Amino acid sequence: MIPFTITRFKDNALSEENTHVAAEVPLTFEVNGREIVTLMCTPSHLKAFAYGFLVTSGFISSADDILSFSLDETRWRADIEVKKMVDPDLLGQRVYTSGCGKGVMYTSMMELSSRHPIQSDLQVHGKNIIEVIRWLQHCSDLHKITGGVHSASASIKGRLPDFFIDDIGRHNAVDKVLGKLLLKKTDCSKVMLVCTGRISSEIVHKARRLEIPVLVSRGAPTHQAFCWHKRWTLPWWDLSGPPILQCSPMPEEF
Repeated sequence: MIPFTITRFKDNALSEENTHVAAEVPLTFEVNGREIVTLMCTPSHLKAFAYGFLVTSGFISSADDILSFSLDETRWRADIEVKKMVDPDLLGQRVYTSGCGKGVMYTSMMELSSRHPIQSDLQVHGKNIIEVIRWLQHCSDLHKITGGVHSASASIKGRLPDFFIDDIGRHNAVDKVLGKLLLKKTDCSKVMLVCTGRISSEIVHKARRLEIPVLVSRGAPTHQAFCWHKRWTLPWWDLSGPPILQCSPMPEEF
């Protein structure tokens, strides 16, 4: 958080007061000596961010492909060495995401991730879903103070998560959570991905890339996300309205 002095209008009067805003930095990923992308993000969990972004964007296939990671916080540059990186020119057209801050995905990655439905025997009770999303809503002090970040987390078999991650961008928050799962070598077939932002098609693709079977969001989905998840038989739970569950499709496992 960054301290600032602001002028607030309240009760028909102006007054100065001290407050805090969410930090934002331009982080550049350089992979095998080649600059790949610069993303605006919250300066935390940056190793996990690198792992999550590179896998979900299709540059590498798994965390084991990364040989080394180093971070220069004076220039906000992450130098990453990988076994073999897919040429960005072969990944197709860049698609800039609808996230807060600037995100990017690649069309061929989106197409490759849609080749087959997700198969999972994960079972989660509806009350556990509500408990997890309520937990996520109230765990971020950074959001309470600044109101300027999204949060994401991962529940194993519907249990309360043991971590959450904030970021100014919802795509970044999701990539950081996915990167943490990759670093921990988590079995993602038992994961329920939970986030506070809306579910757009890029978020669905990111979850699909790690074979995560269930998405839960405090925000509403977009129509493209809806179309893709129907194609994959991927259920998500939308809690954007009153505290009731809205799921599409309605799977027997829930």
